[in-house]
Amino acid sequence: LFFAEFYGMCTHMADANATSNYTNAQMERFRSLLYRVRSAGISVPTISTDNSAALLTTTLTHFDPQSILSHDTRGYVRTGGAIYGQRPSFNQLRAVSTLTATVKHVSIIQKGESVGYDRAYVAPTDVRIATLTIGFADGYPRELGNGVGRVSIRGATFPVAGNVCMDMMMVDLGASDNYDGIGAQVKVGDVAVLWGPEGTNDANVKESGNDLVPLAELASTLKTTQSALTCGLDKLRVQRQYVE
Repeated sequence: LFFAEFYGMCTHMADANATSNYTNAQMERFRSLLYRVRSAGISVPTISTDNSAALLTTTLTHFDPQSILSHDTRGYVRTGGAIYGQRPSFNQLRAVSTLTATVKHVSIIQKGESVGYDRAYVAPTDVRIATLTIGFADGYPRELGNGVGRVSIRGATFPVAGNVCMDMMMVDLGASDNYDGIGAQVKVGDVAVLWGPEGTNDANVKESGNDLVPLAELASTLKTTQSALTCGLDKLRVQRQYVE
């Protein structure tokens, strides 16, 4: 015999908007189904209707505890990207996810020399190049190569040089004869920020200048979502650290 435990019922807000006829009709269908299930004598332990957008849209009136919850039913909200501040439509959130790598090598290449696969980057002059310990196998998008993406090192941003490799990537630190620039100070072991805030507790991250490579801007550049980028990070190769 096969036994299944009925855990509860949920729906998902495809259009969490207070004026959406679709959302109103969706909730009406959900309440109707819930009524029929309970009328059949089936207990509903849990109910969930809200995702991040629905939770943060305060003008929604879809969740009526009197009609949805009961003495034996608990409700919960499925907050996904909002936990990491990845809902740009809601100004009360701020990004907290930071992706970093380490500078593995720094070298000077001569004018006309190339970097990376397909020789996509050819030095316009003598330049410093830093190699970072991250690549597309880790989840950093290959589409951000060839100057599309930028990384932050020592509080300054530098463009990605050439194609993003599988296990590493290179950045252009600037002309080799610019001894006063921050690029000249970059050394092996430095931390490179590929996106996100750089160790600040300031609620106004962008205003404080510490969000030099915002995840939202990268998502916009690639015409994707912030969650798609963070979920694309390899679970084994990229170490997660949770901080307060």
